[in-house]
Amino acid sequence: MPPDAATRRSAPYRLSRFAAFTLVELLVVIAIIGVLVALLLPAVQAAREAGRRTQCVNHLKQMALAAMNHVADHGHYPTGGWGYRWVGDADSGYGGNQPGSWAYNLLAYTDNQPLRDLGHGVVSNYVLGLEASLESRAEMVQLVTTALPLFNCPSKRPLTTHLLVDSTFPVLAFNAQDCEVGSCYVARSDYRACAGNRSRADNVGPAPGTIKPFLEGPVPTSYNGVIYRRSEVSVAHVTDGTSHTVLAGEKALHPNNYLTGTDSSDDQSLYTGHDQDNSGNTGEGGAITIAQPYPPVKDGSADKSVHRFRFGAAHPTTFQMAFCDGSAHTYGYDVDPDVFALLGGRNDGD
Repeated sequence: MPPDAATRRSAPYRLSRFAAFTLVELLVVIAIIGVLVALLLPAVQAAREAGRRTQCVNHLKQMALAAMNHVADHGHYPTGGWGYRWVGDADSGYGGNQPGSWAYNLLAYTDNQPLRDLGHGVVSNYVLGLEASLESRAEMVQLVTTALPLFNCPSKRPLTTHLLVDSTFPVLAFNAQDCEVGSCYVARSDYRACAGNRSRADNVGPAPGTIKPFLEGPVPTSYNGVIYRRSEVSVAHVTDGTSHTVLAGEKALHPNNYLTGTDSSDDQSLYTGHDQDNSGNTGEGGAITIAQPYPPVKDGSADKSVHRFRFGAAHPTTFQMAFCDGSAHTYGYDVDPDVFALLGGRNDGD
């Protein structure tokens, strides 16, 4: 037999012998792929978190710039509203007579003018003791059930509305249509304004029959931040400097309460007036000193109650704050508590 014929007959055998994987080789390849995936997954997750964190700080920058435009138009930073039983009112202006939150007061400066205009021209004069009209109340429900991407941190929870489960009151707000507990979904905020470093925010607001004396009474002086109940703080009032005074920041919230609506600092809408849902502090104390700094809290790193009134975030190592000069900055959770507390006050000399 010619040598080349023998070679041709044995070639398929050699090819088949070397073309197949053995079980050991297959297991090795699978193991290598698993190792590569394990190495790449944290990098992919870190890249995604970096993107979410960038989006979050951009939200704060937009809020800060909107607040500066608010100052340019009205002479003061957005007011904090009346309390958590009131939502925004299109006919009540931008100062202390406005019952809605600081977020509501920024709507016109964040390309959300149609939301701001809901209820315009159809509200009865409840300042004089009259109730809001039914048409206005219905439009206010439309307002509070509208979620906004600007006030959502993508690292914390999805952009959606959340079930209202507060059974203390049978209504959504004094100036909104009655809302049955367990069937009403409202928009919430992942950010809170800074009321200072002395007094905490937690107010129901005036009952409808007591609005006139409420508005004729003095504006609270216990707060030394820039946004609080009925506030009208101008740039001149920020004697510590606008670049050294916090305007707003990310809201600390325990992960177990992201979607439940059972946390007292996350049970109202983002449009309601001054309350721990949308207002926080960097400390608490007397009229002059900070008795207790409120260091930032990483979501889930402490008891649920510790998160209330505090700034913090769902980000693994950092949280972000907006300042009165229109800037936004990133801090680690290990920031000095005393230094952080001082950033919340507008006029404490530091």
